Amino acid sequence: MDSPTSPDEYMPIFYVGQHESKRSLPVTDQVLRQAQDCNYDMLTSPITTPFFHSRVLALFSNHSANLTNYSSTDLPNPTVPPLSSVDTSLPPASAISQIVGIVSPWIDLSSPDPLIYDISSQVLELEIAYAAFCGLSSVIVPGPKLRYGNAYGEGVAQYAHAIQDVLGIGNYTQILIKLPMMDHPDYEEDDMMGSLAPFARTEYIEQGGKQEVDLLGTWDAWHVIRTV
Repeated sequence: MDSPTSPDEYMPIFYVGQHESKRSLPVTDQVLRQAQDCNYDMLTSPITTPFFHSRVLALFSNHSANLTNYSSTDLPNPTVPPLSSVDTSLPPASAISQIVGIVSPWIDLSSPDPLIYDISSQVLELEIAYAAFCGLSSVIVPGPKLRYGNAYGEGVAQYAHAIQDVLGIGNYTQILIKLPMMDHPDYEEDDMMGSLAPFARTEYIEQGGKQEVDLLGTWDAWHVIRTV
């Protein structure tokens, strides 16, 4: 007689969520009820608003302009201010367990430019801390960018350290990393409006020719992230 816990009788449980990459309106209780009526178990929601995005871009732009008059060693990196009421539309609520938070996709935690990496790390810490405060159980973080000029995968380790640094901020919040199924140069086009990645300074980018497709590149990146 087979055991009731045998692999043949194990039925996996799947949860179906709806993700809108450019969600502009907050996820209210009414929106969640409508999603449940459509048989969705959860919805995604950005943690911060476009106003916060524009504020960070202005901070980055002003600092970059000042770098023309000072060396990077004389001018400390800017500090991203704490979130205000206009920076997020995600309040603590009873239905927060049905929402998956989306960390700002315009940050670049694997950038070879130390300024972009530092600002991205600050944004990540602010958003994870606020998500934990709201009671979000899961947060999706954009995966590392693998290609910078002729360099490949060199920023994965620093990306992993940035993720490791925020694991202690939200002790009850799961960090989910968004990665493509297969590494391909066409998947890393910086076509997102306001992304920090294209602003990496040329002195930190090793220029080179076209790179080939690495079928195991995504797995190699994930292996580094999970073992650091």
